[in-house]
Amino acid sequence: MKRPILYSFRRCPYAMRARWSLINFGIDTEIREIDLKNKPKDIINKSKYQTVPLLITTNGEVIDQSLNIILWALSIRNDLNSDKFYKKEFKTGIIKLIKENDEIFKFHLDRFKYSTRYKDGREEYHFEESRKIILNWNNLLRKSKNDNYWLIGENETIADWCLFPFVRQYKIACIQKKVPNYFEEPIDSWLNYFENHSIFKRIMIKFPTWVDH
Repeated sequence: MKRPILYSFRRCPYAMRARWSLINFGIDTEIREIDLKNKPKDIINKSKYQTVPLLITTNGEVIDQSLNIILWALSIRNDLNSDKFYKKEFKTGIIKLIKENDEIFKFHLDRFKYSTRYKDGREEYHFEESRKIILNWNNLLRKSKNDNYWLIGENETIADWCLFPFVRQYKIACIQKKVPNYFEEPIDSWLNYFENHSIFKRIMIKFPTWVDH
């Protein structure tokens, strides 16, 4: 195997943050865009979770879940001083934020964005719960003294990378549902930084669907 293989799905926010990290650290991967309704054998046989993203390294190591992929990428590119994105003094706060996103924010976001899939009839409730978290993150960004806004400390961290694809989904859902004033500053500028970044254009390139040979 010449390059690591990343099984991905372009619009999946977990896959987006994995792709962002791999590109940011200069790790060239073979992107295999999958059909989630027709999963390749590697996803079925090698993935504990049977979903994307799934990374297979050049030595055959299988890495499930986006955060594990990000930490793997960080560990092998320490020549780039990559630990600045995951500094020891901020690790607890970074992981806490990522868990809040993955375990709480996403729960409410899904039930707000895809309310027709869920029959609890509480779209407004899930929107309000999502919005509370967005406002909390906005307050964290306001504390940044840097010219740019970051969630933790004065520099960009993997927390920023892990959260922005989900904040982007929240924005898209609000636009689709005609929710006014869904953002305040500085979270709007923070998201714009990622959406206008050259890496974002690269992670959103469309690849043909991978088919097992």
